[in-house]
Amino acid sequence: MTTVLHVEDEKVEISTSRLLLRGARATTTDETALFEAFSDPEVMKYIRLQRGSDPHTCLASTAKWLSSMLESRQNGVTDFLITLTTSTPAHHPVVVGKIGVWKDQEIGFFLVRKYWGQGIAREALEAVIPYFFGEAGLSEITADVDPRNQSCCGLLRKVGFVVSGFEEKTYKVGETWCDSLYMKLKKETWREKVGLI
Repeated sequence: MTTVLHVEDEKVEISTSRLLLRGARATTTDETALFEAFSDPEVMKYIRLQRGSDPHTCLASTAKWLSSMLESRQNGVTDFLITLTTSTPAHHPVVVGKIGVWKDQEIGFFLVRKYWGQGIAREALEAVIPYFFGEAGLSEITADVDPRNQSCCGLLRKVGFVVSGFEEKTYKVGETWCDSLYMKLKKETWREKVGLI
């Protein structure tokens, strides 16, 4: 079961049986967890960040990125850190990734590598999609995915996304040109999939 809790102003926290999706906080805990993801070349392989996609080599780079998330109006509204609330030391939530939409409807997400393959990304997606189509008022959610990222493409298909286009050499990660597989999920399609229509 997914619960949406309004915490302040427009900010919300979305919880599932083992996850809490919340806005970023100015803490060393958030910074350190994000650095673990951003410094890992495998995690960064398909991520496009505003200030480049090279793996972070120092905590200061991650702190700067976190600062921009904290300053964003979307922090805790449509942009969330993913925290694992079960199976953690002393049962304290641990930041394991990020999920959110920007450009009003484009979704993106990533996880710290040691949490891959545990169903966390799917659980986070299945928690935010109803919120985005409900309270956030979106009529569709789009994704721009590197087609080589088969696990992401497969996950998006599982939750109902369909391919809507393809374009070659749309962006660079490091020195490598990447293609874009465009995918989308319409609100009505999602409602049919989950049995609301």
